[in-house]
Amino acid sequence: MSSDAGVTARTTPLGSGDPRQLGSYQLLGKLGQGGMGTVYLGRSQQGRLVAIKVIRADVADNPEFRARFWSEAETARKVARVCTAEVLEAEPHAPQPYLVTEFIEGETLARFITRNGPLAAANLEQLAVGVAAALTAIHRAGIVHRDLKPSNVVLSPFGPRVIDFGIARALDAATSITGDLQQLGTPAFMSPEQIQGGAVTPAVDIWAWGGLVTFAATGRYPFGEGTSQVLLYRALNDDPQLDGIDPALRPIVWQAMRKDPAGRPSAQQLMLRLLGDSAADPDATVDPSQVTHVLEGWDLQAAAGAALGATPTPRSPTTDPRAGTGRHATAGAQTPDDRTAVTALASGAGVGAGTGPGAGTETVDTPTQSRTRVGGSPTGGRRRTAIAVGGAAAAVVVAVAAILITQTGGDKKDDTTTVAGSSSAPPQKFALPQAKVPLDTETMVFATKDSGNYDLYTGRLPDQGELTGVKKITTASQDELLPSISRDRRTVVFFREESETENALYAVAADGSQDPVKLFTSGAAENLTIADDARPSLSPDGKFVVVRSTTNADGLPDAGLYVARLDDGKVFRLNTAQQATDPAWSPSGERIAYWASESESDRGFIVTILATPTSTPTPLTKGQGNRDADPTFSQDGQRIAFSRQEKDGDLEIYQMNTDGSHVTRVTAEKGQDQDPAYSPDGKWLVFTGERGGAPRRIFLTDPADTTTPDRQLTTVPSFHVRWSTG
Repeated sequence: MSSDAGVTARTTPLGSGDPRQLGSYQLLGKLGQGGMGTVYLGRSQQGRLVAIKVIRADVADNPEFRARFWSEAETARKVARVCTAEVLEAEPHAPQPYLVTEFIEGETLARFITRNGPLAAANLEQLAVGVAAALTAIHRAGIVHRDLKPSNVVLSPFGPRVIDFGIARALDAATSITGDLQQLGTPAFMSPEQIQGGAVTPAVDIWAWGGLVTFAATGRYPFGEGTSQVLLYRALNDDPQLDGIDPALRPIVWQAMRKDPAGRPSAQQLMLRLLGDSAADPDATVDPSQVTHVLEGWDLQAAAGAALGATPTPRSPTTDPRAGTGRHATAGAQTPDDRTAVTALASGAGVGAGTGPGAGTETVDTPTQSRTRVGGSPTGGRRRTAIAVGGAAAAVVVAVAAILITQTGGDKKDDTTTVAGSSSAPPQKFALPQAKVPLDTETMVFATKDSGNYDLYTGRLPDQGELTGVKKITTASQDELLPSISRDRRTVVFFREESETENALYAVAADGSQDPVKLFTSGAAENLTIADDARPSLSPDGKFVVVRSTTNADGLPDAGLYVARLDDGKVFRLNTAQQATDPAWSPSGERIAYWASESESDRGFIVTILATPTSTPTPLTKGQGNRDADPTFSQDGQRIAFSRQEKDGDLEIYQMNTDGSHVTRVTAEKGQDQDPAYSPDGKWLVFTGERGGAPRRIFLTDPADTTTPDRQLTTVPSFHVRWSTG
C-alpha cells in the first residue's frame, strides 16, 4: 500500500455534505472536526498531501474575522519551518474560508500520553527544546500561538511539530460573537492574563509551554483536574503542581509559569536555559547545530515502567474536549484512528513517484521501521549540545539512518523490507580524515589547475584583493573536483576521475594534513557507479553523502541520486528522476536540492525532496526558465542559489526562497557564471565565471547588490568552489 493510500485509509470518508474539491486541492477524506470547523486531508495538483482547515459558516460570517484572516495567514506563511507545520495557502474569500498547511503524520502528544503515560526522559528534553524552537520561530514572525496544548503538538517520526497556529487573532474576533471560550485558549493551559482579559503577548505561549512540559513529564495538568472554572481559578491563585518533573528541568518550567508575564523568559531565552546557558546575554542567539544535536536520536518512548496502553490520571472531558486527537489535523481535531503512525513524514511535495519530470521511475517500498535508537543518548542524560533553530527538520537525517538500518541491518530479511545492495564483502568501518583545526569561516575550498590536472586548494578571503594563504590539500595525477565541506569544517569529500571509465569519491582532512581516503570500498555502496562530473554533498551531521550514480545498490542500471552512509556503505535511492544530479543537502538535514530535466541535458530545473526513500519531489523552477543547474543552500536554510542560462546563452547566478518564490538574478555582468556557494554568514556568494574570454576563475558578489562589479578572487583556472556546507 502506498503512503498516500495508507494515510487516506485512516481518515473518515467524505459525507454527502462535504466538498470534494477546494480550490486546486482534491479532498481525500476527513481528518477531524474541531470547534471552529472541519479538517480535511487533501492533495495538491503536484501530488502533495496537505491538511485543509475549513472554517465553519457561522464563524466565517463575521466580517471582522474575514478582515483579519488573510493578513494573519500571510504572516503565518513566513514562519520558519522549525518544529512547525508549514502554512501553505489561505483563501479568505471562499464561502467558507480555509487554511492549507503541510500534512504531518504522527500521533499528538495528548493521545500518546493518554495511551502510554509520561514521556521518557530523553524524549521529554527533546520535546521541551523542540517546542521552544517552534515558539521562537512563531514569535519571530510576529505571531502568538494562543492555544498551545498537547493536542496541538504532533509527535512526528522525526520529532515534535507544533500545529494550529497562524489565525488565532482572526478567530478571537469570531469568539466575541460565538462565545466559544475554547478558542481563546484551553483552560488547562491558559495564562492568568488570558483569563483576566489582559494583553495577549508571546508570554502566554511560554506559560502554555510550561504546562505542556508538565503534562508530558507527569501525565497531569499543571493545576490538576476539574471543571473549566476550577482550573481557571487555580491558574490565577495557586502554584502549578510540578512534582515529578526532572529536577534539572523544574526551575525552567517554574519560571515559564510565573503569574506575572514580565517575569517569564522569551522563547529565545527559554532555549538558552534549556541548552544550559542560563547566564547568556538575553539577546544572544542559539547555534542551530545545538538544536540539531538535541533532536538526534528521536525515538518516541514512554517513561520507564509505563506500560503500553497505560493511562495516566483520567482527564475531565470538560477541560479539553479535543485532547484525544490521535492523528494530525492542523486544526487539532479528533480522528477515528488511534494507531501511532510510523511512516515517513508525508509532507514531501511535488510530482508523484514516476508520474512526470523530476519524479522517480520506480516504486520504492517503505521499510518497516523498528524502534532502533540512532545516535543521541540512550539514557536521557542532560546533553548540553542541543537542538538548532531550524532543527526539527534536521532529525530527518536521523530518520535516514533508521531507514538504512532497517533496510540493510540484521541477519534476517523481513518479508516487507527490501534489503538494499547485499554484498559479500564486510562493511567498511573507518573514521573520516579530519583536520586538527577546522577551517575558519573566511576560508573556502576549490579546484585549481596549476599544472596538468585539477587539485583541491583552500584560500582565505581578505578584506580586499584576491584569496590569500592559498594551500593545496590534494595531489594526484587525476582531476580532483567538486568538494563538499563538512559542517565542522574539518573534512572535505570530493570527486576523483580515476580513469576514463571509473570515478570515485574520496575524503581528505580540510587542512591537507592526511592523505585522502577512498570511500565505499565495501558494503552496498561499493556497487554504485559514480556518474561523470557527479557532485557529492555531505549531510549536516557528517554521517551520509548523497551523490548521482548510474547503478543501484545491487550494481544494476538505475541512474539517480543515492544516499549512502559513510561508515559502512549502506545505501538507498531517492525517489528522483533518472536525470537528477548535483545534489545539495539543506543545513537542517531535512531536504536535498538538485536539478533534473525532462530528457538528457546539461541543464534543467531546480527540485527539492525530503531525504527519505519514498518522498515525492517538489519542482521549484520548472516553467521559469528550465535551463537551471548547480543549486546550493544558504546556511540559514532560507535561500537557494543556482545558475541559469539566459536566452542569449549567458549563464547568470540567481537566488530564490526555498519554496521557489522571489526568484531574482544576482549577477549582472556578461559571462558564463556557475557553481554558486554562500559564505557561512550568508552575506556573500562566490561562484566561478568566464569573463572577457579569460579562463574560468572565482568571483565574489553581494547577493543583495547587483550594481557593484563582482570581485575577482583568483587568476588561475578555478572550478567548483565551496564555502559553506549548503
